[in-house]
Amino acid sequence: MTNQAQPLTNRVLSLVVIVTSLGYFVDFFDFLLFGMLRVKSLTDLGLSGDALTQSGLFIVNCQAAGIIIGAYISGVLGDRYGRKNALFLSILVYSLGSIACSFVQDVESYAAARFITAMGLAGELGTGVTLIAEGLSAKRRGYGVMVFISMGFLGGLAAGVIAELLPWRTCYLVGGAMGLVLLALRVLISESGMYSKMEGKDLTRGGLGLLFRKPLLLRRYLAAILIMTPGVLVTQVLLSLSPEFAKDAGIVDTVKVNIALSLGFTVALFTDFAAVALSEYLKSRKKAVLIFMVLSFLAVMKHLLWPAQTVPMFYLSCGLLGLVFGLWTICAFWAAEQFGTNIRATVATTVPNIARTLVIPMNLAYAGLKHYGALNAATIVSLMVFAIALASWYLLSETHGKNLDYYEEN
Repeated sequence: MTNQAQPLTNRVLSLVVIVTSLGYFVDFFDFLLFGMLRVKSLTDLGLSGDALTQSGLFIVNCQAAGIIIGAYISGVLGDRYGRKNALFLSILVYSLGSIACSFVQDVESYAAARFITAMGLAGELGTGVTLIAEGLSAKRRGYGVMVFISMGFLGGLAAGVIAELLPWRTCYLVGGAMGLVLLALRVLISESGMYSKMEGKDLTRGGLGLLFRKPLLLRRYLAAILIMTPGVLVTQVLLSLSPEFAKDAGIVDTVKVNIALSLGFTVALFTDFAAVALSEYLKSRKKAVLIFMVLSFLAVMKHLLWPAQTVPMFYLSCGLLGLVFGLWTICAFWAAEQFGTNIRATVATTVPNIARTLVIPMNLAYAGLKHYGALNAATIVSLMVFAIALASWYLLSETHGKNLDYYEEN
């Protein structure tokens, strides 16, 4: 692996964008894969009824723990030993974990394999965004991240197709094989030039210690996490529990989770581009985020308060929830732009992954309110999530066109 530094470039489709984008394709592919294969795989392992549900929740919790631990490790490695090295290690761990998932024989080994896989996946989003933000000029980095996030949504679509067509063990083998191919491609990319400039400087690199020593940075960090929660809400609650909401709306026919998710990600491919284009047109991350937050809120409220009464219309409503991914796209690199080079990888890696794990309190709140009805419970949870996201928006500063070549002082 060469230590050659990556200079700033105006080429959106640079090598670093292409290679990191393929990595996020794999990240999203596998992150959604277990949810799509949960029933099929656990049934094949001999579970049913309440045991299947409880085992599924146990594995999801192990996966969430892997994401948190892996995000922190990957972020610290990226700030201390280089973005490229952290990205290389993350895909290696992911590939081995995904391949291990295809050979599991019981719940315990399945949970361990998902834990390892999640540790590897956790570094993809933040480290990839950091490399793109530091490798492209201020006028182009938004579009570079747009390509990056779009590939993730395509990964979600691919997961839906693969889960429908192939045996569950083969699906995990496909994911692991894609990771190994990426491992070879990542040898070709160069290190971030901004990171290379830190050599020899007396700076705190990586970790969260600097954030806790500076209240302003900590407040900004927490706000960056919480503003991404609407995307988590839509993906892991509203779309993942589509069959339950359809039933509560009075729809008798079966609604499939993978179809609902795939339609949401199809719309996301367009909203991804629209969000970045709007951000560049307005020359403001903050204004673009607010507009997409309002549009996302309206789509969610329509979906829950005035639910569709037929399967085709319900799927259409699920697709419109893809508006929220425009918000996810901008916030992914808005977080990276908020912090200096010496802690940027740690922040960019941990922010979206901690946001992902906040599905746990969302699910707990939903379960506690479910006696009011599935749709009513989801509506209350959604109102809380968007209220917190709006407060977080207020706390974040404008970063459009900001020079990212700076450090957070000790």
